[in-house]
Amino acid sequence: MSTSTAPAKGVKEAMPGGRRPKVKPSPTKTDRAEKVRQAIIDLPQRLRDNGFASSLPTPDPIDTISGPMLDSKTGGWIGHVEEPLGILIQRVSVAENFSQRPPFDHATDPIYRRLIKDFICGAAMPESKIAALRPEANRKVQSLDETEVYYSIIDGLQRQYCYGLAVLLVWRGEQNVADGLVTQEAWGVFSEAVGDLGDATSATADLLARTMRYEVFYDIDLEGLLHYMVTFNTAQRRMSLDVQLEIMRTPLVSALESAGIPIYHDIKKMPGAPRPKDKFAASDLILATQAFVRNNPQVTAGGEAERVLNENQPFLDNVGEISDVEDTLKRIALEIHPEAMRAYADDPTRRYMFSYSETFLVGLVAACGYVRNRNNMKMLDGALDKLVDLAKRPHEDPLNLGEYFDALSSITSSRGKAMRRLVYDTFLRFFNGATIELEWKDTAAQITGRL
Repeated sequence: MSTSTAPAKGVKEAMPGGRRPKVKPSPTKTDRAEKVRQAIIDLPQRLRDNGFASSLPTPDPIDTISGPMLDSKTGGWIGHVEEPLGILIQRVSVAENFSQRPPFDHATDPIYRRLIKDFICGAAMPESKIAALRPEANRKVQSLDETEVYYSIIDGLQRQYCYGLAVLLVWRGEQNVADGLVTQEAWGVFSEAVGDLGDATSATADLLARTMRYEVFYDIDLEGLLHYMVTFNTAQRRMSLDVQLEIMRTPLVSALESAGIPIYHDIKKMPGAPRPKDKFAASDLILATQAFVRNNPQVTAGGEAERVLNENQPFLDNVGEISDVEDTLKRIALEIHPEAMRAYADDPTRRYMFSYSETFLVGLVAACGYVRNRNNMKMLDGALDKLVDLAKRPHEDPLNLGEYFDALSSITSSRGKAMRRLVYDTFLRFFNGATIELEWKDTAAQITGRL
């Protein structure tokens, strides 16, 4: 009589020594999105290393299929291009595009999942839009025959992700599940379409030979590129207001980052990834800049995005004395913010008030703008010196933030506007010498009328 050695139902088989086998956890959405991004970036080289070099010849200068068309809005030129997918995935990348919305899990999104499957089955894709740029800032590419040109996707980044995923699915099949690039459920959606193509090597070579169509934009400056970025992305998956603002104000964000301010870029946010609290969001700094220039704490992301889109001035309009904005935000970010983090090291709610609270930052910078616009930068520097000294006090709550949160609880109507006014008025009273500390409750009482 034989004896079965199989474990009883519901009992995990033990490893030698009595240890249970480790179960490899499934990657999170954030991990998977990053894995996919890196796999698509590495895809051309991996294909070459695995026998597909003939399908990925070195790209020549772009050759348009018809005469270019002049765009009277930007003064740039637009040419139509047809070339194999094997060339396209070398010419442009899902990395280092000028500005685009952050990536997500395309293989689980119903719209992009359908696009990937249709592409595998042979469907023609709409034209992408690609800009020919110079590596140097704001340098035009006047001819597509120029050397040292790089290409940035204006419209079609998400499709580029889908093309890369399609190649991986056809080439690697179910191995993509083990590699953590797609879920088992997602593979079930694609498996039949992939299987219908037959031999994986031949099918992958055929896919890389597929003719792709796109428009190439050249002889445009940064302002023209930003115009296209916003225009072409308006009717697609909606951008968040933070991403819209960062794209439209890229030169400002770059200037602030060059000044040494630690910036968190909304356009680089991976799905599910938390925002680092010790960095200043680009969108918050953009609002703070407008609050400074207009010495108005009541600026909002929605209002600012609408103003930029509807204004007659170009996207790169003058935001005032940019050096004054840089100097002010630099002092807040590199002097006052570190002192606050030191003073409130054991209290995460208060430690990141300057970097993580848009209301607090915008209200403070608006008050700075008032002092600068009403007087001058010398007076503002003196006011900020007072705030630095206040934050450095050997006191358990040097900025009186406990009272700040108590004051917030007393505001029950029009909370958004009232909160921004609370921060603005309190800092302004302190800067002007009306108070020697930050008197949050007294300011709140004046706003609410509850004296």
